[in-house]
Amino acid sequence: MTHLTADEERHAASLTAIRDSPRLNARCGDLAQLAEPVEELLPLYEHNEDWDEVRLDDDLMTCALRFTDLGAQWETTDGLPELYGEFRILHFYDVFEQPEGPSPLPDATDFQRGFLSELRSFDRTPRSGAGMMSYIRMQPRTTPLEIWYQDIADIGVDPYPPGLLKMDVTYCQYLDALLLTKGTYGWQYLFTDISLGGSGFRNTVRYLERMLEIFPELFPEHDYSDLRDRLEARR
Repeated sequence: MTHLTADEERHAASLTAIRDSPRLNARCGDLAQLAEPVEELLPLYEHNEDWDEVRLDDDLMTCALRFTDLGAQWETTDGLPELYGEFRILHFYDVFEQPEGPSPLPDATDFQRGFLSELRSFDRTPRSGAGMMSYIRMQPRTTPLEIWYQDIADIGVDPYPPGLLKMDVTYCQYLDALLLTKGTYGWQYLFTDISLGGSGFRNTVRYLERMLEIFPELFPEHDYSDLRDRLEARR
């Protein structure tokens, strides 16, 4: 394999830990193929009017990964509480190549249409079709670029479209959190301004509780105290 950056080494090791865990049934991506780093892609897109005055901050340029198939879908095996997860991090080539953002609802406002046009997905759940997705907002003259999470749950705050929540992380922080959560369904809620106390989030809370119960044993190299604090703050 081509020499990996420190961040790429960490994500490769995380995927290996998922694949090799005897307590998880997992389908994982293939990390053998690497594409160009982001800085080499920028000349191809700097004259695209979709990205007019959009700037990628230095931290993003450093932490962005070159893998073209970084992803996994997994579930716990018999003997452990039921828990599921999935992620699929797109290379920035695939982010840039998306022709448009998510489709607006028929009654969407002009603001919502403009907002959705700036979103490009970078994390998906394609193997399960669970419908969860994370976006980077390619907004002009803004740094760092915002990260948004989409779920089928009743979430969202005016004036933004329903089903979307802003996360309080940067792109690099999102990737760091993924090393801990391994894509556990609903982990993104821990990094949003939301209460998970309602009945509509019982399954989400259950999954997060199980993650915090199981993962310290499965992945003892990680510290889960911050995620525990985040869950308690959102009950």
